[in-house]
Amino acid sequence: MPSHCAAGLLRTLTVALVLSLVSGCLRSATKDTVDRQERLEPAPAAQVKETVKDADAVASPVVIRDLAKAEPESSAWTFLERALDAKDVQAELLFLAAAKLFLQAARYQQAEIILARTQYRNAESWVIDQHKLLTAALALAGENPSAAWRLLADTEDAELDYGQRRLRYDLQFQTLFAQEKHHEALALIGNLSLKDSTPEHTDALLQSAFDRLSRLSTEQLDLLRLNPDIVHEDAGWIDLARLYGRMGWNLERLRQELDGWLAEYPGHLATAIARSLWPEACSPAKLSKVALMLPLTSSFSKAASAFHDGYLSLYETDNPSTRPIIELYDFGEDLDAVGNMYRQAVAAGSDLVIGPLGRDAVSRLVASSTLPVPTLLLGSHDSGSRPNALFLDLSRRAEALSLVTHARARGLQHALILYSPSKVHKSAADAAATAWHEQGGIIADRAGLAPQVSDYSAILSRLLGLTQSQQRTETLKGILTDQLPVTALPRIRQDLDVIFLFTDQATARLLKPQIDFHYAGRLPVYSQNTIFSGKADVVNDLDLEGMLFSDMPWLVRQTGRFGKASADSSAATDYQHSAIGRLFALGMDAYRLTCHIPKRHDQPNWQYAGASGRISISGDDRIKRLPDWTYFNKGSTQVFEPVISP
Repeated sequence: MPSHCAAGLLRTLTVALVLSLVSGCLRSATKDTVDRQERLEPAPAAQVKETVKDADAVASPVVIRDLAKAEPESSAWTFLERALDAKDVQAELLFLAAAKLFLQAARYQQAEIILARTQYRNAESWVIDQHKLLTAALALAGENPSAAWRLLADTEDAELDYGQRRLRYDLQFQTLFAQEKHHEALALIGNLSLKDSTPEHTDALLQSAFDRLSRLSTEQLDLLRLNPDIVHEDAGWIDLARLYGRMGWNLERLRQELDGWLAEYPGHLATAIARSLWPEACSPAKLSKVALMLPLTSSFSKAASAFHDGYLSLYETDNPSTRPIIELYDFGEDLDAVGNMYRQAVAAGSDLVIGPLGRDAVSRLVASSTLPVPTLLLGSHDSGSRPNALFLDLSRRAEALSLVTHARARGLQHALILYSPSKVHKSAADAAATAWHEQGGIIADRAGLAPQVSDYSAILSRLLGLTQSQQRTETLKGILTDQLPVTALPRIRQDLDVIFLFTDQATARLLKPQIDFHYAGRLPVYSQNTIFSGKADVVNDLDLEGMLFSDMPWLVRQTGRFGKASADSSAATDYQHSAIGRLFALGMDAYRLTCHIPKRHDQPNWQYAGASGRISISGDDRIKRLPDWTYFNKGSTQVFEPVISP
């Protein structure tokens, strides 16, 4: 490690210094950390703490080691600050807790610095093993799975506690998939030790394994199935992933295939997963008629048609004997007709109403009518909960709030907000700013972006503090003229750790390379899915490298049941790679909600991995939709997920 990095990792490390080191010492530290840990060499003298003398006291049951798990409300920064004032074993545990939380938040630069500082050859076994596990996670995040595997192999199962065994298993599974060693990954599932495991934890591990299997392409799964060394248990996993990839959007055939799988693989480890994939049928006793209220003949006709087509695409694959009768109500541009049309639908015997679609139509209906039957409202409303009202919020405001929540969960606090002057982008920026304050964030600065501008150097230099940095350098040069030559690298302000960008795709493609050029490339940049059209454009999207956004699996996933649209639906193919496909995906999920809503109070833990995201319904009838978090990597979209799950 270069001396200027090592010096910053002394015992007197401060939180402010950690932030400054992140920008300057990461590349050189990462490889050194992994290499030194693999050789089990002690860290440099400046980094070594005193050896624990009383090993028996350390091993006492009263010592809580995994502080990150024991204190879930504490942040990584809190643990780091406490570690600076602690001594011996307690300091080591606090540093490891901080590193673990940084890894969970995908803040790998901070985790790397802490792990480089906390390497102890003679510490107790738990500390040594925890450091190896976290360093392996860091290597995996740095796309070095072979180094991660060697570190994981160097831990002894007998020495690990349950939490460490679970973490090692998950990291091993990720590492094998990263190296495309799928056969070995299947063997790892079969050898899963259930010792000390709760059913919930075991189910979570198995679900994680299936999720990764189901992301493989059809070709990969077929090739894996042909392996002559595949045992019956492994074949069950492969067959389940294959049938779900083929039939995931064909409800009746999926039921038949899952019934066949359960008969062929009785007692299989994936039995509970297979049953969870089985799509519930609509109950004629509870649901016989559904009204769809859509503005098909309006300026929103494309969105309405996409939703309608998505809804029918699943409806038509369901069992005709159990699916409800669908009646369509088109209110066009006439918002005044929404209330009367709703009452007509209820009077005609509708057990459930889907719609209206659109914020203004939803507001008009909620303001003017009671809702005597369950109603899935396709838009946002600020009136709070109402009897029989279930809101599926499609607004840009809701998306902006999800960006804020995701960033705050990662421990990001000081934000720069940039936005285009259009009403929709400014409104989203305002909503994000309000939520950022409410969630304890600090807005370092915010600014509108001038329209029809290609060079943002002036505003970026000012907002990022480069102008002030240059002024300080010039002042220093003036003072030291002819006495001492001054060479200073430009440096952005140190109170920034995230940028929010609310704009269109073209502006984002102009701005992101300029952010990188102005020395802010290390900062995470969040944006809305307006920066992604739904269609891959590798050459042009290289300009969006690293930008993070949330979107629907229907648009950003390319394998499993998202690898290709159902052969039975030409409409699905038309909607799979376009922005309007988001409405198609919502329509698909609305049909699954159709069958579940009448049973929602009997199944409080129901979840569905849908085309628009993972959907659940809370006890107060609030619908939660968790999208995929995605970022641009080498011009393509890639799922963003920490190597250690929170």
